[in-house]
Amino acid sequence: MPQVRRCKYKGCHALVELPAICCDKHKAYEAEYKANREYYSRSYYNKRVRNETEAKRERYSFYKSKMWTSLRKVCLDRDNYLCQYCLAVGIITPNAKTGDHVTPVEIAPELRTDPNNVVAACKRCDNVKRTLEQEIYGTGQGREIKNIKLRLSVADWSRLIFERKNKNENNFSFKNTPRPLGE
Repeated sequence: MPQVRRCKYKGCHALVELPAICCDKHKAYEAEYKANREYYSRSYYNKRVRNETEAKRERYSFYKSKMWTSLRKVCLDRDNYLCQYCLAVGIITPNAKTGDHVTPVEIAPELRTDPNNVVAACKRCDNVKRTLEQEIYGTGQGREIKNIKLRLSVADWSRLIFERKNKNENNFSFKNTPRPLGE
């Protein structure tokens, strides 16, 4: 028995044999459907955004390389999988699995393979630091790079990260949060 699926045209429930996407009635829609799938697919993102320029293509391929995989592993082992940003302010956060460049690769590509520029980071610190990097250095998609001479240490980043975390926590409102039963 051949494999079948439903026609992808909205509201049509006719069965079609694979690899067809639409029934005979909606064949004209098939090309549009494929184009939309390509546009929103990861491969489109990789072609148009991630690999948009030669520098971005090189940076992306670096993070898929054996060089980065082994460097990350060496640095995580060196740091005993403890977040170095948390540790700098006296907090022990185990199981930090992100290898983070202290100075972003976009700012200092020459430091991308330097083990002294890679530290273990927990997810929360990594996310806050990425936001700070975008503000300080202008890193990220569609931004203009700035402050390329600025080099911050782990202690500097740690202070900035925890200032931001505390600011975010102080802005949290309990007004709309559910209360425990009995209150």
